[in-house]
Amino acid sequence: MKSYKEKILNAVREYGTPSYIYDGEKLINNYLRLRNALPQCVDVFYALKVNPNVSLVKLLRSKGACTEVCSLTEMEIALKAGSIPEDIIFLGPCKEDYELRRAIQLGIFALVVESENELERISGIAKQLGVTANVAIRINPDFSAEGSPWKMGGRPTHFGIDESRVLDNFGKYLNTENVNIRGIHVYNGTNILDAKSVYENTKYILQLYETISEKYNCKFSMVDVGGGMGIPYYANQTALDIDEFRNLMFPLFNDFNKKFPGTRIIMESGRFIIGTAGYYAVSVNNIKENHGKTFVVTNGGTNHHSSAAGTGRVVKRNFPMENISSEAQDEKTLEYQVSGPLCSPDDLLGRNLKMKPTHVNDIIIVKYSGAYGSTSSPGLFHSHGFPVEVLSYNDENYLIRKKDTAEDIISRQVVVDFNKISKLEPKLIQI
Repeated sequence: MKSYKEKILNAVREYGTPSYIYDGEKLINNYLRLRNALPQCVDVFYALKVNPNVSLVKLLRSKGACTEVCSLTEMEIALKAGSIPEDIIFLGPCKEDYELRRAIQLGIFALVVESENELERISGIAKQLGVTANVAIRINPDFSAEGSPWKMGGRPTHFGIDESRVLDNFGKYLNTENVNIRGIHVYNGTNILDAKSVYENTKYILQLYETISEKYNCKFSMVDVGGGMGIPYYANQTALDIDEFRNLMFPLFNDFNKKFPGTRIIMESGRFIIGTAGYYAVSVNNIKENHGKTFVVTNGGTNHHSSAAGTGRVVKRNFPMENISSEAQDEKTLEYQVSGPLCSPDDLLGRNLKMKPTHVNDIIIVKYSGAYGSTSSPGLFHSHGFPVEVLSYNDENYLIRKKDTAEDIISRQVVVDFNKISKLEPKLIQI
């Protein structure tokens, strides 16, 4: 088996840079580590939002992963990758009617309802179609996930319905026409590295499920506990202890399953599964000194990897990065600022980065780049377009996304023929 450096360099020689390269073996191993840390009564749903490439979704699907989507396109990708409607759930705070209609027609396992208004819209569309829509109620709980840098519950957000309101109004939801409420969904936070935090969050959700079931004397067929398991991007972070995770989650889920054997337990995961399996590779275009700092200018940056550049973060910290071209054997390192191609002062992939002596045409990689890469980045800034994506699997490289060309970008635009527009004399404005 080739090393990750060999895999990346081979892919770069074949397809160039900037590029995203995914390690297929690592992807499968990450999924199976999570799958084996959960009892069989739990289904793992891969979150396409972190990386919706159809080939990667298909590879995960071949190993048993279900799919969680947040748009019509993601739903079509899931279907193309081999998912069946019974293994698809659809989340998101803003779903258009055409998206709801397609999901209802397909008969996906659950449309996750984010508001009472959305529930009524789903009811109306299902009535028009003469069918019953399967839904789950998303709850914004009173409990906030500890250990999450991005909390999505336990405070005012545009996600879900307040826990207290759900507890008061669930009977009304159950009586909604043309709707089958399968259960509840809660997603409290993301990139959690502490197994105990995931456990406490999950325990709260399962107890909430039990409370609603008993209060309204109803039997549900689904509970989605979210997930939020993360990866350690920065030097002071420690990876999620998967053994501790397993020891905590196995008895929790098994006990719940014994009490509610007819309920499908769903746990979502995206970042944990694919984050460490991806690399972003760029080529060094120039090296220059400026105000006492050495800048390594590369052909990719914020436009493809805004997460690594720290977009939206007050404190900018470096993802793990490495010059994989350097053949220097000694331990000598130099300090660099690794910048991208954009006319933006924030276009920095690495700040004060210690790296082996670097030269023009060297290949620098940003590790842990499988999640929230180019699809959450401003790929059309300067009209560079999105980069090539490559899957390295079984010591072979597979092109899984073509690089955008100038023609690709321009062809989406429409040119107005101003010669056909009536020429009107401009009126002078008297001041």
